[in-house]
Amino acid sequence: MVSGTDSTPPAPTASAAGAGLDPVAADPAVTEQAVGLVGTALDAVGRAGMVSAGALGDALEGAGRTLARRVVSDAAARRTPLGDRDALARSLATRPVAPVLASATAAAMAVKVASRFRRLKFLAKRSPMWLLATAVPALVASVARGADELGMVASYLVGRARSAGVEPDLERVRRVAVQIVSHRAIEPSEEPGHGRLVIAWLRRAARAALPFTSGVATADPEGLAAAAESVDPAILAPQ
Repeated sequence: MVSGTDSTPPAPTASAAGAGLDPVAADPAVTEQAVGLVGTALDAVGRAGMVSAGALGDALEGAGRTLARRVVSDAAARRTPLGDRDALARSLATRPVAPVLASATAAAMAVKVASRFRRLKFLAKRSPMWLLATAVPALVASVARGADELGMVASYLVGRARSAGVEPDLERVRRVAVQIVSHRAIEPSEEPGHGRLVIAWLRRAARAALPFTSGVATADPEGLAAAAESVDPAILAPQ
């Protein structure tokens, strides 16, 4: 980002990846965007009192796409590619080793989000702080975990493409990765629904049990890994 210097953080080591560390959460921009997505969702619900899944998906679409682009870019530049399908499945099955937001900072994060989104102030004034401090970090943790899942799949796709002698188009990688983690048909020329994916992450948080990282484990890691393995690297090439 700074002209003349390489300020990009080093790619995580293989040992770090094997330990289940979370390279996406280490990128402050990704965590900030996860907070922003949660705030957008809460703000939309706060304005309307209740909002349909379709309307909420529309509200989250642009921000979800921006987050996906950042995650895929990081996957291509910073992540150590996962070697094979089994490695991808193991990584997806590994739960975060620590909360995305430590419990000591939960209340502070709740207040920060409340201060940034006007409608959430109404909720903050009328809800017990312990409830808000629990709900907001759980939502952010699930969205951040979703971003990490997307990054793992994208890294695997990029690694397979490069191994096949194809320098992938990151926009096509993004579309395919989102389609895979959304359990949709794979078509790299079609724009997937990022808002629907974010809603799925938020719903997962609603089902999570404390501590909140214990409830954001990836569903069907084997299925996601199999879907990623089925992708022909040639379809990721620029068209």
